[in-house]
Amino acid sequence: MSELVPTSEIERLVGAPRHETEHMGRAVSSKQVVYVLHSQECFDSGVDLRDCPFSLALDEFGIDTDGAWCGREDEAVVLDIVDGELVPALPKEPVTEASDD
Repeated sequence: MSELVPTSEIERLVGAPRHETEHMGRAVSSKQVVYVLHSQECFDSGVDLRDCPFSLALDEFGIDTDGAWCGREDEAVVLDIVDGELVPALPKEPVTEASDD
């Protein structure tokens, strides 16, 4: 089961500030631990953060270091849940305007 990390430490451990709506995370390879920084929205909801879908996905499946997490360990990433698994979110493509050419 996920363990709660003190609020005063989690942003430092993940290496990112708390986002309003997105969950952030960091897989620390040297410790073989994954830290989840819950969004402000989730944090303010009053739900036990261990019952958040992101925590539950981590508890259920862990992470696949040879799959979606390959090359993404040891850096702060936006998190997503795909097929029940906790994964780094794909980078958002920049929006470009169509040309009239």
